[in-house]
Amino acid sequence: MWPIAVLLFACCFWGAYFVVTKLMTPRLAVTDRLTYYTETRRKPATPGRWSDIPTADRLMSRLGLAQSIELLLDQADLPIKPFELVLMMIVAALAMSVIGLFSHRTPAVVAELGIVGCLMPIAWVYLKRSRRREAFIRQVPEALQAISNALRAGFGFGQGMTIVATDLPAPVSVEFARAQREMNLGLTVDEALQNMARRMQSPDFDLAVSGILINRQVGGNLAELLDQVAATLRERVKLKNFIRVLTAQQRLSAWIVMAVPPLLGVILFLGLRDYASYLLGTSVGHAMLLMAGFLQLLGMFFIRRIVAIDV
Repeated sequence: MWPIAVLLFACCFWGAYFVVTKLMTPRLAVTDRLTYYTETRRKPATPGRWSDIPTADRLMSRLGLAQSIELLLDQADLPIKPFELVLMMIVAALAMSVIGLFSHRTPAVVAELGIVGCLMPIAWVYLKRSRRREAFIRQVPEALQAISNALRAGFGFGQGMTIVATDLPAPVSVEFARAQREMNLGLTVDEALQNMARRMQSPDFDLAVSGILINRQVGGNLAELLDQVAATLRERVKLKNFIRVLTAQQRLSAWIVMAVPPLLGVILFLGLRDYASYLLGTSVGHAMLLMAGFLQLLGMFFIRRIVAIDV
């Protein structure tokens, strides 16, 4: 019972620390605001950039992975710091390991559940980023049309961005509002748009940003250019939706193929524990489970590659 007690204590301690940190830490400091909204994030890290704990902040500053985690959190629009995501991964891994100790005391099963728990927060962040990016891509044509209408009405490009930030829904309004704040803190329009394109990593928005930057350098009718880009992006969105409808059956088949074996394993473990204990209690069973998981992921990869049609 000692390993279970230690893991329970660690889970409770890290969970309590995470809650207290989120509730008690002041997040409206001037340095945090400047670090979040300007390009000073590319420069040497300021204190408290990665974590509110000085030791953890220094440790994260030595890791090149911290900047990648920070960019991922920016893309998902999650107001947490990189160390807090690492803390969530540790807590999830410990919690799943405790569940493994209570359900099955085989070290291999406990280790596998710990790995699954560690990957769960990362999967959640990637899911948030993917959904936010898809919503942003759908809203880009409307945002470009709003800026074009503002230019025709006699407003400037910055005023058109303000209209998008105030009138359109999230996430496009959030991104344009952030670009406005960056410009208020000293960045140029070109740098703010490039930062937005770097966060969203969307080929459609990259096309719009490239057109705007070229127009600002060589001149021309920006309103007409935005209308053409918006029309092109609308057609791309329609075509992507049409392809998504055509490939819905294949994508559903992929999810069914991935879901059936785990569900069947749970049913066998609950109903026929002696039959399923061979997979969970022997080295041959563990090897078979690893091979089955690898083949499942390989099949999912090939199915996604087949239905992934570039537009």
